[in-house]
Amino acid sequence: MDWKVPALILLCALSCNARVYDCQTASACQTLALDVFQRFQQSGVTLQPEANTQFEWEGYDGWFNNFANPEWGGEDMALLRQEPAAYSDGVYAIAGNDRPDPILISNMTQSGFSGNGSRTRTALFIYFGQQIMEEMLDVQIPGCIPEYENMLIPKCHPLYDPDCRAQRTMPFQRSRYDTRTGSSPNTPREQLNVNTPWFDGALIYGPGKAWTNIIRAFTRGELAADQQDLQLANMFPVLNSKVLLPLSNMPPPANHSLFSSGRFWALGNIRGNENPFLLSLGLLWFRVHNMWARYLVSFANIRKGNWLDDEFIFNRARQFTIATYQHIVYDEWLPLYVQSKLLRLGRTTIFPYKETPHYSASYGRSGYNPSINPQVSNIFQSAAMRFGHTMVTPGVWRRTNRANPADKCLFGSTATARNAYFKQIALEPQGAPGGADPQQYPMSQVAGYLRDNALGLTSPHQAFLSFLFNDSRNINGSNPNLPNFTTNYTYGDAPAQFFSVRTCNSYWNPDVTIRASNLDPFFLGMSSQRTEREDFVVTQDLQGSVYGPLEFSRRDLMAINMQRARDHGLPDYNTARVAYGLPSLSGFEQLNPYYGVRADVTENIERLREVYNNDVNKCDIWTCGILETTDNGPGVLFSEILYDQFMRIRHGDRFWYENWEQNKLFSEKEFLAIKSLTMKKLISLVTNVQEFDISNAPFEFTKDTVCPQPFQLSEFLMDDCKPLKTRDYYVESGSNWMVPFIWGLVLVYIAIVILVMFIIAAYTKHRRAQIISAGRAKNPKAPKKLQGADIFTADGNLLVFWEEMSGLKSVPRLASLKLGPGKRIVLFTGETVLRTIDIRSHTCITIQEPVDNTVYLVIKIPNEYDIIVKTNTPIDRIAIVDRLKAFLSECGINLSIEEPRKNDMMANVFTMKERQRLVENFFKSVFSQAGTDGFSRTAGDIRPEVLECELTRKEFADAMSLKEDSLFVEQMFQLIDKDGNGFISFREFLDMSVIFSKGSPEDKLKLMFDMYDANKSGFLHRDQFKKMLKSMMELVNATVSSEQMDSLIDSMFVAAGFQSKQELTLGDFNVLLRDHKDELSGAYLGLAGVDVPDVETKKEVPTENGGRYRQRENAPSRARRTIIRAYNRTVRHPHHTDTHGLDNDTVHHIPTDSQSTRSKSGLARQFHVLKRFVENHRLHIFYLSIYAFITMGIFVERAYHYSIETEHGGLRRIAGFGVTITRGAASGMMWTYSVLLVTMSRNFITYLRETPLNNYVPFDSYVSFHKIVALTGLIFTLTHIVGHGINFYHISTQTANDLSCIFREVYFPGNYLPSFLYWLFLTTTGFSAFVLTLITIAIFVFATQYARRHTFQAFWLTHHWYILFYMFMLLHGTGRLVQDPIFGNFLLGPAILYTIDKIISVSRNKTEVGVVRAELLPSGVTGVFMKRPASFEYKAGQWMRISSAQLNPDEYHPFTISSAPHEEHLSVHVRAVGPWTHNLRELYSHSISHSLPLPKLRVDGPFGEGHQDWYQFDVSILVGGGIGITPFASILKDIVHRSSLGARFQCKKLYFIWVTRTQNQYEWFTDLIREVEEADSKGLVEVHIFITEFFSKFDLRTTMLYVCERHFQKLSGRSLFTGLRSVTHFGRPDFKAFFDNLQEEHIVLPKIGVFSCGPPGMTTTVNEACSATNRFEGPAFIHHFENF
Repeated sequence: MDWKVPALILLCALSCNARVYDCQTASACQTLALDVFQRFQQSGVTLQPEANTQFEWEGYDGWFNNFANPEWGGEDMALLRQEPAAYSDGVYAIAGNDRPDPILISNMTQSGFSGNGSRTRTALFIYFGQQIMEEMLDVQIPGCIPEYENMLIPKCHPLYDPDCRAQRTMPFQRSRYDTRTGSSPNTPREQLNVNTPWFDGALIYGPGKAWTNIIRAFTRGELAADQQDLQLANMFPVLNSKVLLPLSNMPPPANHSLFSSGRFWALGNIRGNENPFLLSLGLLWFRVHNMWARYLVSFANIRKGNWLDDEFIFNRARQFTIATYQHIVYDEWLPLYVQSKLLRLGRTTIFPYKETPHYSASYGRSGYNPSINPQVSNIFQSAAMRFGHTMVTPGVWRRTNRANPADKCLFGSTATARNAYFKQIALEPQGAPGGADPQQYPMSQVAGYLRDNALGLTSPHQAFLSFLFNDSRNINGSNPNLPNFTTNYTYGDAPAQFFSVRTCNSYWNPDVTIRASNLDPFFLGMSSQRTEREDFVVTQDLQGSVYGPLEFSRRDLMAINMQRARDHGLPDYNTARVAYGLPSLSGFEQLNPYYGVRADVTENIERLREVYNNDVNKCDIWTCGILETTDNGPGVLFSEILYDQFMRIRHGDRFWYENWEQNKLFSEKEFLAIKSLTMKKLISLVTNVQEFDISNAPFEFTKDTVCPQPFQLSEFLMDDCKPLKTRDYYVESGSNWMVPFIWGLVLVYIAIVILVMFIIAAYTKHRRAQIISAGRAKNPKAPKKLQGADIFTADGNLLVFWEEMSGLKSVPRLASLKLGPGKRIVLFTGETVLRTIDIRSHTCITIQEPVDNTVYLVIKIPNEYDIIVKTNTPIDRIAIVDRLKAFLSECGINLSIEEPRKNDMMANVFTMKERQRLVENFFKSVFSQAGTDGFSRTAGDIRPEVLECELTRKEFADAMSLKEDSLFVEQMFQLIDKDGNGFISFREFLDMSVIFSKGSPEDKLKLMFDMYDANKSGFLHRDQFKKMLKSMMELVNATVSSEQMDSLIDSMFVAAGFQSKQELTLGDFNVLLRDHKDELSGAYLGLAGVDVPDVETKKEVPTENGGRYRQRENAPSRARRTIIRAYNRTVRHPHHTDTHGLDNDTVHHIPTDSQSTRSKSGLARQFHVLKRFVENHRLHIFYLSIYAFITMGIFVERAYHYSIETEHGGLRRIAGFGVTITRGAASGMMWTYSVLLVTMSRNFITYLRETPLNNYVPFDSYVSFHKIVALTGLIFTLTHIVGHGINFYHISTQTANDLSCIFREVYFPGNYLPSFLYWLFLTTTGFSAFVLTLITIAIFVFATQYARRHTFQAFWLTHHWYILFYMFMLLHGTGRLVQDPIFGNFLLGPAILYTIDKIISVSRNKTEVGVVRAELLPSGVTGVFMKRPASFEYKAGQWMRISSAQLNPDEYHPFTISSAPHEEHLSVHVRAVGPWTHNLRELYSHSISHSLPLPKLRVDGPFGEGHQDWYQFDVSILVGGGIGITPFASILKDIVHRSSLGARFQCKKLYFIWVTRTQNQYEWFTDLIREVEEADSKGLVEVHIFITEFFSKFDLRTTMLYVCERHFQKLSGRSLFTGLRSVTHFGRPDFKAFFDNLQEEHIVLPKIGVFSCGPPGMTTTVNEACSATNRFEGPAFIHHFENF
């Protein structure tokens, strides 16, 4: 039966099914349903949905529409190319390089005033057409990676270059393309269509199912609305603020700012918010879907089953909506769009679906043709479909609804109240009140003013004025098809919110005007308004003021059209014609039939001819195609392209609504019902527009058009387009100050870290100085009770004050005064003497008491630096002054009291540092004069204060590194002080210096004779000679028994033939020492810190007795002699010479200059040196080369990847080769910092060095390798940081869209412009990079040698930040800004190895071991003897780490093991040089002194190092300095033990060199050497001990000690000073000379092992000596060293 549902039945059904309808109440359901049915009935639409529920739902992505070719019509597929590609390089380079600039073409051929109306088309037609194009295709998304082909702007362009700067460009980004194309001429670049070409409702429902689900209401099958129960006419979608769909959200050019896309309605069309006209159509189809859903759901209670399901209702409503849309497009809109094609075919409508020639599969039977590819063609997208641009209006009229057909047509004003043009022509000159809105004035008044002021206007505007002047005239002349305006209408009388919307000022801000007036005024206005005429002129709103990005807010869309076609590789116009079966043109005049008929067409074609230099074969498709246009629409080429595209889409779509017989989507009745719908009906169904108020054909402008426009809109009377604005992203984002500021912060941070390091170091020193100054330091051997008179306070306590500017590091120190014994003033604290002042030679002392301060006091003593006293109370100061007065009076010394002001007093203080500088200048001046014959310079060349300076006894003793009360000092001082005033003047010291620098041996012997001839008798008694020698012994703290001394003197007297003499004359003294004149010739009086000029050659000098002697080199020259030559003696043992040529009985004769290579010079010598270096370090060079090659390979691989393989990559495109460098450096960092973990795996390295691999891999250099790797990592880090600092500049200049493309893992809203701070602090990559930079700076600053020695705890702490470092390194890559994280690939292996190694250490070092004994040894050395863990197996020379739970259980320090492997206990000897070692000594000192249990220690180790390999060399040299003897203690004890067992050694000779300040410094080690000598029956070990008490071994005192040592050695076979058979030397060893001679001695050996341990200065000297010796032929000296 006919489907006519009575209203009562329907209302009853709905009221019974309110739950299904999801209404609040039954009445609400009734209201909504009644509204839909009433509208359907009023429109004459009769439809009863079929009961069938089995339908194939069309997909959202376009795939599988065609079963044979499922990808045809799929979204994100390449555009169809129906013409040959014309890329410049045939592959991808933009076409048209030989064509004119697009902006120039646009200006010359497509610009002009709007205001010429179309004959037949309405504004609704053209904006509906824009929506159709949005449905079919979207190629506007730029390529990612961004590719810019900016267009050159002609100089002095009125919009873009008004100041004629020239060289400006308009930004243009190339389209996305299929990355599988564009690599060869066979596969040229093909652009992608984001949308499907089908008319499948993508602009309604979105590009995918997920999008659709977001905008669905999931109730009643509707799309989500802000108020779901409203009537359709008042319904709007929900806002996008909740989910923030990725709607296109360009910056509105009228505002030139970014806004959140949350202000938009959530619709399916991504670009639907471009302008209010397009948005109004989007809202229309939103309502149409809900209209169908409400209509269908009303049958739910009748149909039941799936009809109760929201999903079914939604999908069925979607099918009806899509079908309705297809019907409107093809039956109402398309015939007008391709009118010219249809006219050529003799039709006015589109061919029936089943009867379309060349497209229908079977004529008359089937319209669907599966062989047709529906994809949008490139030429359609880039040229033909843009034909509509010529019809776009500069704005849209808005008209109010009418209640009755007889009511007036009310149009809004043509501009807003703030229209700049109307303000300019305000009617104040005609008497209008100031400030009034000119839009409110009668049109006749406006016209009158314009008539008088609008000369030269174009014809459309003249017609407009004519219309204003005479309302009865028809502005379109005598055209009978156009409406007559004699009917009632009013312009400008509608409410203010109905003003005509200017197109250019409404871009991307469309919702404002729609919210103000709803949709009705737009549809009424667009259906009553003509489009612009179909011609070549394009409105300024597109041709010059279309929207653009923030950096260029206005662009030329016509130029973009041409550039887009070139971007897509479109050929020229004639080639396109041939591709579509049309003949090519030979000249421009053939483009349009109106050429020569219409002046405007003719003029424009001639301009086109001029632009293209009369070469039609170079004309762009868009340019020449648009000039084909006639009044009927597009020309031949464009109409062919358009018709073909629309037909291919219709006939290739299996789901097309007219294919209902095959796809079964609709019944015949449903199909006919859809066919009965029109655009007019749809508008009236979903809006408040009455059917009488809109034309039957709203796309067509005819004489029947309802309420035709008052006149054709033109920019002449509308709001001006807001002008072009630009944006400097770098400046306006704040990067111009943020980047330097952040860099400044980093530099400040570096400075702060360095400053903190120095502060910590200074604090450590300061704290120690305070402890020492306050008397809190403990001395194991306290001095005897000090003598002298104390000064007491009034209550009888010892008076203590602060002495300023004289303590350690100038820290004020607590002190007290002792007066006496004798004429002495002593400053002391506790029992420690701080300073002793001898006042025997003084006659006056001054005391300054400031008048403005009662606690300060300065004591000034001539030739002394001042004593600055700060007492606790004024009474204490009075006590000091009174006691000093009395004491000085007793001594016969005058006291002068002065009372200056405190500031003046402190300003004139003579400080310790000033006195030290003066004394230094004194010595320098003396020795510079001593090198000449007396005073060779004038007095003016030496400062007066230096000439007047006199040395005190204390200063003289300090200069010679001796004690003040030393007998030698006493005798020498008296000898030099000729005037006996108690001071040494400049002249007196110079005379003595001349003797030592130029005097003969006899002169120096006479000087020594006179020193000890106390009574000047001319004789030196035997006891005096003994006294002289004993004074020499005291200089080095040597302890020699009286019997040893007598034996020594007897042997010397016997050797000289004086055994019967008790007194020696000067001649006898010369004879006694005649064998040592060679040594005496170069002897001098050495002074600490003073250089003595060299005597470069030996010269014969006459002696007093007429003989001659050869002057010997002085100290610097003599020091080049070797240990072996200078002390050519060896303890002989009756043993054999081994097969290696090493005679263990004696040292062989040492030849001189026997190596021919030493005489080589020039290139040969340099080559030989290089050769020797390579030979000696071949393993290190090999592995360093491998490391370097791998490192550089990693760097180069990444650099190549980003330079070549991803040349067009995102960041590479904008930052250039900066990315190449930074990415290469990043990979270098990953590699180096991963390798660092391997070098930190000490247990693993220790294990490997015990394997045969140790012969091929220099494991002992792992610490040096660790530093090299770290330094390499630092270099890469700096490169990476600086490189990205530059890259950040490039990033800061990019648009937000480009950055979203380049950094796809980072999301920010479309209205957000990321600044430098965003990238640095709000991204994972940036923030982690910033933290990593701070961590790296701290780690490397505190890893310097200075920090390790002075702030070890800070070094230890910052180095343990490596855990954070690696965490942030891993986190850094997870941001994926540039590439996927790959650090884990580098880190995995080393991290596993290091973790296992760390677990091994943790399993050991958490166990505490008991300390069985602790010894407090001299020189701050603490010997700690521990229980040896059962699993602790080690070798002599290895080391371990220890920590103390009472200090810091997690702070471990490395120490070499001083015990031997066979011993029961472990032992280490720790010297207190830093905070931790000082605290350890104090810890055990306290336990020992209080008889407490010794604190336990934690042990981690052992760890291998080079010293344990001493036995692997035929000859080994062990060099120990200071506490650096500890590894050799273990080695020597091991030698003793293994020798006692008869073990055999590979090593045949071992030289042990012990460098120590005094032989008493390490008495425990002396005993050990004695045991070695006793056990060394084979002469394996040769020991040399160097006592460095003096500045040089050729000092006069040292020379005398050598004399005594030699004689005593001959007598007893042992050293006079150590009691050992080892040779004792005085001064520092010359390792270079020693190694040279050893190289000559053991010439047949391939290599000699050198193992040193001690202070860096000593190990560096040894290393330099090895390197210097290794330059020559002979055994290579392989050096292993450790520093402490």
